[in-house]
Amino acid sequence: MLSTTRTILFLNFLLLITAIPAGAQEYDTIKIKEGDIDATRRVRRAQLNDHIRPSWHLTIAEGTGYPFDPNGAIFKDGVYHLWHLYQDEGRHHWQHLSSVDLFHWRWHSNDLRPHAGDPDVGIFSGNAFLAKDGNVVMAYHGVGTDGNCVAYSSDKDLDSWQKPKANPIAKPGWDPHMWYENNQYYMISGGVPVSEGKPNPAILYTGSSYKEPMQKVGNFMTHDLPGVDDFEDISCPDFFKLDDKWVLLCISHTRGARYYIGEWNGKQFKPEYHHRMNWPGGTFFAPETLVDDKGRRILWAWVLDSKSGVSSGTMSMPRVLTLAKDKKSLNIEPAEEIELLRYQPQVGKPFTVAAGKSATIEGIAGNSLELNLVIDPGQAKRFGLKVFSSADGREQTPVIFDIDKKTLSIDMRKSSLDTINYKIFTMVKDPKSYVTTQEAPFELKKGEKLHLRVFLDKSMLEVFANGRQCITQVVYPTLKDAVNLEVFSEDGPMKVEVVKSWKLFPAMQW
Repeated sequence: MLSTTRTILFLNFLLLITAIPAGAQEYDTIKIKEGDIDATRRVRRAQLNDHIRPSWHLTIAEGTGYPFDPNGAIFKDGVYHLWHLYQDEGRHHWQHLSSVDLFHWRWHSNDLRPHAGDPDVGIFSGNAFLAKDGNVVMAYHGVGTDGNCVAYSSDKDLDSWQKPKANPIAKPGWDPHMWYENNQYYMISGGVPVSEGKPNPAILYTGSSYKEPMQKVGNFMTHDLPGVDDFEDISCPDFFKLDDKWVLLCISHTRGARYYIGEWNGKQFKPEYHHRMNWPGGTFFAPETLVDDKGRRILWAWVLDSKSGVSSGTMSMPRVLTLAKDKKSLNIEPAEEIELLRYQPQVGKPFTVAAGKSATIEGIAGNSLELNLVIDPGQAKRFGLKVFSSADGREQTPVIFDIDKKTLSIDMRKSSLDTINYKIFTMVKDPKSYVTTQEAPFELKKGEKLHLRVFLDKSMLEVFANGRQCITQVVYPTLKDAVNLEVFSEDGPMKVEVVKSWKLFPAMQW
């Protein structure tokens, strides 16, 4: 009887292990060594005490992500998945994160990396999409292959990935964006950055399978638009439909994030309008989007820093993109999930600011908060808000709206007692190219009031204006009392009609 029982147990064990999916028996075998726990505690304490490390923006867990591009964003089964570039063992990897609310993120132990026998020796920028067979497919530039590769997964948590033998499936290649449409696979291969003033267009590839080599079609865009220099590449491309228009979101390495709006006929993209999302002095880079179950097109971007603390690598807060009524530009709003972090609400009384004066917003201060203002310009032509302002005024960062110039700007001249050099273009090293103000185009319509939603997170500043413009800047206050908020007018009386604020609770664990 005992022998029969043992036989049954053994057979059940065999059935159990043969039923385990491939790869499920592989575990992370990293062992904790002496001193690791103490070292980890020191890192966490340092992060908590780092006065410039953001607390609710998505930030690298440790170390430096350079680049720290967001990649592979996709919504699946109620979960937002996002990957970011980081460097380990001298190679580029994609770190996997997931969230159900866009602000609280879980780190996955299994990242996307090169393995022995792979043609690629590093995983560079790309995207994720749903294939015809239901698999999630990652398209990425395979470092060392001069081409673009894919990995695919049927795993419900997207932790297990396979790569086809045909990698790289598109060659030559650079930053890809791949998608499935009308029984066909398409891939945009971005133009490699160039230093000379010559055109470097993105290329279109097509194919009937994501596991087989794709065919080169030709230039992805029919032509470029005025205001875009020949040397501007189309890297980190993201191509999607909004209403009845198509949007190409991308960067040029010198000038950061930008986008086109136009028409797509299944063979070429015809751009009609072009807009910047980053301006001289800014570092809004490597945008990535997904569409969720609410139909929202949600954007993140890497915000490069000019002065690192304990770690370096921060994303912009998630933004929701919609097509403007005139179909010539995008509306940009913060994702509503930011409201989950709100606490200690404050409502101020309306007040008037005289010409050439400033007024501290009483009862509202801090370096991690949301501030909503509605301003009637009245007779004022140049006015705004000072954030991260110290009591003595030695540190302050004015957000300025200029009616005549039709601009929204951030002035960094007194943002920090430390010397911070903001470059006119991101990748330019010429010291003569430094600027002190980032200036974005923005115009109020006749009779329109200025609606500002301003978000502070230690060193991060993001300003949304009337749902039509957003400008992002990293600043580095050093003074502990650089937490005050002031409204000012340079040249005429104006009225602040609405003042609301909330403190924002940290979403990052450290």
